[in-house]
Amino acid sequence: MHKIITGIHVEVTDAIREYTLEKLDSLEKYIPKDDTSAKVTVELEKTTAHHSNGDVFQAEAQLHIKGKDITIRAVEDDLYKAIDTLKDMLARELSSYKDKERSIFRRSAHRMKNLLKKLTN
Repeated sequence: MHKIITGIHVEVTDAIREYTLEKLDSLEKYIPKDDTSAKVTVELEKTTAHHSNGDVFQAEAQLHIKGKDITIRAVEDDLYKAIDTLKDMLARELSSYKDKERSIFRRSAHRMKNLLKKLTN
């Protein structure tokens, strides 16, 4: 999976980049192995919430995999917390996608099996 990490109003240090890449690497198990075009773009942004004190960090991921585009945004008061939340949300979405793909395959296989049984009888 190709990974791009950018920062808006925040410097993406080596520590932040490594932390983000480590979190994204844990999502590889959800991506089909034959999908070489998988690409994730992560934008880390520091914003201000106009009615609250302190900084607000936003992590947004745009994931493009075969047959699906996923965009997820996490907003937290700490950058690392935003990255963790983003990873959890992506994992949930990818797990659901993988389960749907597997379910479609199994239904198709079941239909084919029934069709072959009818033909042989």
